[in-house]
Amino acid sequence: MCPGCGLDLATGEGERSCAWGDCPYLPEELDVYCPDCRFNYFTMEGNPPCDAPLTCPHGIEPRAHIENLRKWLAQQPLRR
Repeated sequence: MCPGCGLDLATGEGERSCAWGDCPYLPEELDVYCPDCRFNYFTMEGNPPCDAPLTCPHGIEPRAHIENLRKWLAQQPLRR
């Protein structure tokens, strides 16, 4: 968890202190958010302005990070 933030990156739960902006502590290879509209390509949550977020050119890099995030999550200890 980031200092001053209640968001748990492993579970996606908790309140963010950054109001959904860029997280300075999130490694780039785990960033699954659209840099243009902040649509989350991992959870498919957000309000993208485009009609097809899965083919949006802004999402090429974040979509490539989904597998990195899945691998990272699989390596995290179980939380109870």
